[in-house]
Amino acid sequence: MAPDRRFSALSLDLWFTSIFYAPGQEAGWEAERRRVLADLLVGPGGTSIPPVRIEAGLRAVAERHPPGPDRIGGIDPGALVRELAEWLGAGLTVSAAEAARRYSGAGLAEHPPVINPELPAILRAFRERGVPVALITNTARRGSTWEEFLRGQGLEGLGPIVTSCEIGCAKPDPRIFHAAARRLGVDGSAILHVGDRWELDVVGALAAGCGAALYRGLWDRYPPGLHPDTVPPPPTREEVWALDRLDQLLTADLWWPVATGEPRHRGAAAAPAAK
Repeated sequence: MAPDRRFSALSLDLWFTSIFYAPGQEAGWEAERRRVLADLLVGPGGTSIPPVRIEAGLRAVAERHPPGPDRIGGIDPGALVRELAEWLGAGLTVSAAEAARRYSGAGLAEHPPVINPELPAILRAFRERGVPVALITNTARRGSTWEEFLRGQGLEGLGPIVTSCEIGCAKPDPRIFHAAARRLGVDGSAILHVGDRWELDVVGALAAGCGAALYRGLWDRYPPGLHPDTVPPPPTREEVWALDRLDQLLTADLWWPVATGEPRHRGAAAAPAAK
């Protein structure tokens, strides 16, 4: 059942809503990240740092940021590289800003995830309607990294990309949705958030005052064991919209561009035209 109110902005989850990856791909990213760290860090006298020392340092940094509501989305790449270098007593072979950029993007070029084939048409349609689209994602990569990757895949029409590692909190924490609302320049109640995880996307969006829709179109792409808590999927509440295709978002009377006013319920009178 579609929501009974209108929205002026859309936010999409990243993984298994906007893009997805193949089984085993995470291992490729991790291996590339370790290789990049070995290139970025240098010991006293220009000596290389053994992989076993880098692994020990990564464990030590992780212990400073234990899993919890503010860290399940990962540590910011710049902070991780800086803290790792301090623990190792190492220097950087490039500037701190460049080290953060390289680490944030490590593995994406070598093992690129797949764009949801439904996404390009959706972005075009919302751009034509004047409705901004943001991404909200729990990730250890920066928004600038994702923007560069997605634009390199030919995607246009994306607005802000809000990442947990930069915000300092992760879905379902309402603060990451509030951050997206600020970046979009709208009230949280004007956003419809769409994502594949009930406990992160639906619960978090509703707690933030946003609308929520559960997207099931890529559930069959989950690598085995990725989300044991959602396989089989959780029951949906009747009042939460469940989507099997993103084009279901193009319901004719669901969207109300910011420039024309924002009636909150379908059937509300349109704002008078400016004279």
